[in-house]
Amino acid sequence: MKKIVLVSKEWSPQDKSGLGYASSNHENILKEINANVVTIGLKKHDKDEFIDIKNLFHFLLNFKRIFKKVDFILEKNKPNIVMVESLQTIISEVFLLRAFKKNIKSTIISHGISIYPYTNSIKYILRFLIWLPYIFFLKKIIKKISFFISLDSNSPNHRNYDTKIAKKISKEIITYNNFSRFENIKKNIDLNTSNEKVILCIGYINHIKNQIDLIKLSKSLKNINVKIKIIYNNYDKNYLDKLITKIEENNLQNIMLCLDKDVILEDEILKSWLLINTSITEVSPLSLIEGNSLNKIFLSYKVGNLENFYGNITNYNLDQIIFNIRSLNNNKFFEKKFKEISMKNYLMNFTRDNCKNSFIKIIDKI
Repeated sequence: MKKIVLVSKEWSPQDKSGLGYASSNHENILKEINANVVTIGLKKHDKDEFIDIKNLFHFLLNFKRIFKKVDFILEKNKPNIVMVESLQTIISEVFLLRAFKKNIKSTIISHGISIYPYTNSIKYILRFLIWLPYIFFLKKIIKKISFFISLDSNSPNHRNYDTKIAKKISKEIITYNNFSRFENIKKNIDLNTSNEKVILCIGYINHIKNQIDLIKLSKSLKNINVKIKIIYNNYDKNYLDKLITKIEENNLQNIMLCLDKDVILEDEILKSWLLINTSITEVSPLSLIEGNSLNKIFLSYKVGNLENFYGNITNYNLDQIIFNIRSLNNNKFFEKKFKEISMKNYLMNFTRDNCKNSFIKIIDKI
């Protein structure tokens, strides 16, 4: 039985994020294929072991103690391989560095890189300049790893820059995809008992997810029987307050906010008409994949890897989103066709078995 140390800064259900659910899903898959998995998190009692790293400043002040604890975990467990979920998390980089030092095999499970500017605003350009030194460090890490698992081996988007580096230095790249927690739920159940069509937005609320654009959207849809529902867990308080204020100022009755703890998410998806994502960047958003698995299509901006989700509608701007929503509202034929393509794409590329097969390839190589 292969022994694996699996490292992530987020784990579900404590962390209700794409990374959190992916990490826990991967843990379960590895156990199913007879791996002995030791899980590492940032928070006490979250997983088998934890490393307390609050931020980069905290790490720099305590790096000797942190390295010592990581060494202790690796020496105690003697893994065949160290696998890390995502980079730019500090905990991933720390475990990789110590694995390199001890000549332990290592794997990066990429969730994309967030270095280059999302837009041409001063804020993101300054952020890029701060992250610029990490690029050189990133290249050294990828050069030393044993295996590289990527969400997309061909995308030219800068969010896949780590994969681009791996390809350039001729690392073998094994692709995988996220998959839905709800893929086995009956997809023909229609829970929508009213004539009102609900456009659903799922996820944390902040400037990157860009829900402010949904305010503009709701204004444009006031004359048709469509409601926008935002279900969220984590949020940036200032951004959430701004969102609520704009809803109240415009007296919008066709948009509402709802905490995810107050609903059954799969039921909300089944009751919805379609999903929407107004993020300014994305790699492989779990909420949209879960919508696809329940026979729902989504509309989004043409950012990141979203244009690779076949059967869904990516848009260059908000006016195009508005036009397409109105078109779908008046044409069930096209809605049905998009759903068929989207579901076929999910079944071909985004199922649990698809992801499991990718991890089997890694285990077989250890």
